[in-house]
Amino acid sequence: MNNRVDLVEKITPWRESWKVHVKVVKLWYHKNPALDPSQNLLHMVLMDEKLHKIQATIRDQLILKFSVSLNEGDVYLMTHFTVVPNTALNRVTKHRFRLLFQYNTSVVSVVSPRIPHSGLCFASIDEIDQMTKEHNFLIDFVGIITGVRKERDVASYGKLVKAVVVEVFADGKRVQCNVFGNACDLLEYDKLQKYPRSPLVVLESFKIKVIKGGVILQNVINVSRLFINSDIPESVEFLSRFSVASYGFSRLVTNDLGYLVSKVDGDYFNPKEITNIQDLHSDNGIWDSGKDSGWWVYWFVCSA
Repeated sequence: MNNRVDLVEKITPWRESWKVHVKVVKLWYHKNPALDPSQNLLHMVLMDEKLHKIQATIRDQLILKFSVSLNEGDVYLMTHFTVVPNTALNRVTKHRFRLLFQYNTSVVSVVSPRIPHSGLCFASIDEIDQMTKEHNFLIDFVGIITGVRKERDVASYGKLVKAVVVEVFADGKRVQCNVFGNACDLLEYDKLQKYPRSPLVVLESFKIKVIKGGVILQNVINVSRLFINSDIPESVEFLSRFSVASYGFSRLVTNDLGYLVSKVDGDYFNPKEITNIQDLHSDNGIWDSGKDSGWWVYWFVCSA
């Protein structure tokens, strides 16, 4: 019996058989609103003990076969895939390839303490600020919420989608985050105002958008996730490194304009510094949607 396990970073299409020992660090279903309702997909991010990651996809006709045995956070021994180029418009891993499950793909649950990492890999605010063009790789980010503004709902495929603008503070700088869809439910004013100090937010798989005058982050509907005051080790490490005690963060309060704001070192967040979503739309911008191999990202395309 061959007990050899392959490293995720070594996977290529030029070999037929692969066996990986991996943790499911992210799992999400997708129903494409522009295609036939039956065209559903189940996506995963798999990570091995070396912390290398690869995306895997299960097509509609195989979802029932595999979904009952797959859980986010669990570890598996997996074999027999089709390996294809990872040419997605928006990629959740940097691996050149991704895996497609087949009918004969084997998934065996294993007990393993060797992959405790959450799979999050935070980009620094300096790395984000230095972006001069958009990339197709989605990033993770962590910071303190210092401003929240509800926007008017926007239309998408005949439905109204919630929109919220969030300001996140990290390492002495601030970045704007546009959030659309159900993720906005976590940013309701009454929920955020219950915290005694401005809460910490983890942004998972967010798009970096380069716009006129700066850089913003934006969620990808069905893919991106937000976590408020998460107790994962990476959040604790950020707070320890960030030395939160050295900043005078206040509780989020409503200002005269109806926005949630906080103080950082005694200065109120200035909502005028944040780009308005409606202004982006009206200022020769285009509300567009980009489709990509089974899941969709919504964004504003701003004119130069």
